[in-house]
Amino acid sequence: MASKHVDDLLREGNGYSPLQKLLRHAANQRSWTDQLRAAVDVQLRHQIEVSDIKGSRLIINCRSAGVATKMRFMAPDLVPKLNALSAFCRVEELVLKVLSAHAET
Repeated sequence: MASKHVDDLLREGNGYSPLQKLLRHAANQRSWTDQLRAAVDVQLRHQIEVSDIKGSRLIINCRSAGVATKMRFMAPDLVPKLNALSAFCRVEELVLKVLSAHAET
């Protein structure tokens, strides 16, 4: 079985390779999470992270149901605040997902 070098994986095809897409999405997630965390209370900053943006939906992972509930109550004030940022300008809805206890280990 021939092994591929990273450079080969990055150069597959005319478009973006699957590895390039994955790396770009991971970088976007970090950037989106940093921007979201800057817009929320200090107590919540390390309890949330952005999973994805799909159309007008911002998908946020929460470490607990309590954090998701707090985010749900904050949503009416948070969405307009996020809309001022270019990454979130089309966001109309927060989709809050609670991470399972097994994912934290």
